[in-house]
Amino acid sequence: MFNKSVTPLVVAFLGIGIALLIFRNFLQQHNIDWQVVSGSNLFIYLVTVVSMNMLTSGLNAANTQLFLRKAYGGIMLKLFACAGAAFIYILVSGKGLNKGALFISMGLYLVYTFIELSVIMKQSQQKKNG
Repeated sequence: MFNKSVTPLVVAFLGIGIALLIFRNFLQQHNIDWQVVSGSNLFIYLVTVVSMNMLTSGLNAANTQLFLRKAYGGIMLKLFACAGAAFIYILVSGKGLNKGALFISMGLYLVYTFIELSVIMKQSQQKKNG
């Protein structure tokens, strides 16, 4: 069954993917590798879905310790996975490092984090009121 709380993430992922395809010539003219940005979009989306799943299960936790463990675990997973992926990209690319794509990827991290926290806060309010 489809979890409706993931809908904003799916919309953002598809919207960003379509925008990358539409503006890929523009990005290439500005020496930004659209394929790196597209790959980071996919990676950050997948990590965010896992992190959001951990946060959602933490909201349903019976005690505070389990909630905190799930919440911090989700945040740390996302942070270290994205930092590790950026580190590996920097090492592998060497002199061919595309700084523009890396900075856009950092912006995508912030966009997905904002969406994730907005959805979780909304779920928290619904649980509190419901």
